[in-house]
Amino acid sequence: MFEAMVLACAIGTFSPDTCVQANDLEGPYNTQEECKARIEEMIAGIVLTIPAPMNFHYKCEQQNPEGIKL
Repeated sequence: MFEAMVLACAIGTFSPDTCVQANDLEGPYNTQEECKARIEEMIAGIVLTIPAPMNFHYKCEQQNPEGIKL
């Protein structure tokens, strides 16, 4: 299972205060491809919400299954 996360940073600034982290509320996803498709949707939503030039960074982080210990 994968969780989608997007980091959007304003272009032309060098302060971490100008970045916004978006964590997906719809996942997790079974495959990395599904996670990347969700990231594309998230980026499209951010572009509509924050109309400033942005650099986007993302990751599909694999979750560790809980409750399973060998």
